[in-house]
Amino acid sequence: MKALAALLILAVALPAAAGEALKPGKSSFEFVDARGRPDRPIKVHAYRPAACDASCPIQFVIPGVKRNAGDYRDYWISSADKYRFIVLAPEFSSALWPHAAAYNLGDVAAQPDPAKWTFSAIEHLFDAVRTTQADYRIFGHSAGGQFVHRMLLFLPDNRASIMVSANPGWYTMPEWRKQDAKDPFPFSLVGARVGESELRRALGRRYVLMLGTSDVDPDADNLSKTAGAEREGASRYERGKNFFRAAAAAAKTLNVPFAWKLDEVAGVAHQGSVMSRRAADLIYGQP
Repeated sequence: MKALAALLILAVALPAAAGEALKPGKSSFEFVDARGRPDRPIKVHAYRPAACDASCPIQFVIPGVKRNAGDYRDYWISSADKYRFIVLAPEFSSALWPHAAAYNLGDVAAQPDPAKWTFSAIEHLFDAVRTTQADYRIFGHSAGGQFVHRMLLFLPDNRASIMVSANPGWYTMPEWRKQDAKDPFPFSLVGARVGESELRRALGRRYVLMLGTSDVDPDADNLSKTAGAEREGASRYERGKNFFRAAAAAAKTLNVPFAWKLDEVAGVAHQGSVMSRRAADLIYGQP
């Protein structure tokens, strides 16, 4: 029995060994989420500046619909060297995390257990790699930006010190009242697994919505044309402005602090590399 107990302790401790993969420079490793979906391993693309040890700040980067996490990791390398932080870009492959339902919608419709939501994999991965860090930062672009704003709404007690969404294509609107929602989940919180209580906490978290002022093409590639998305606005820029206004109105209605910020990036359209550099300056270059 003692031997079995020792093996179980070792098995629980094994995920922490992923920290060994964070050697200086670019690397990748497979993360098996024993607390979430061990049947869906996640390839993690990492970068650790030479000037950083394993205790540097951790920055998660969530890619868009192409799931090209390696490219997004590379977008953050120069900023990581400049500001000295570790980059982790998890690749939720379309084979194991199919369609928007399992990726940018977090698999919440299919999974009643929050530990199995795609969003929760970030928390579990953080525990696997962290040393002395108590929190992390997270950025997502396009579909990844959708991922981040829904992670905020569905897991408002996550350990991110700041969450940033850039150029999401459509949103889960911060509306919890059935009579006031244009559409149910996934276009609002009506009928979702979370509601007013989670929204109250989410509105007070440090969240930044970045919108390219030139991301205005109503026929842009991969822009959702569903009826629910169309009711949010004609373009990514318009939909983002409407989402932010709705959140500010919700905070006023609920009489809770509103800590979100809107960052409009002039002259930029749907450019993940440009928005990544801007986000890094926003997160690390300001007090």
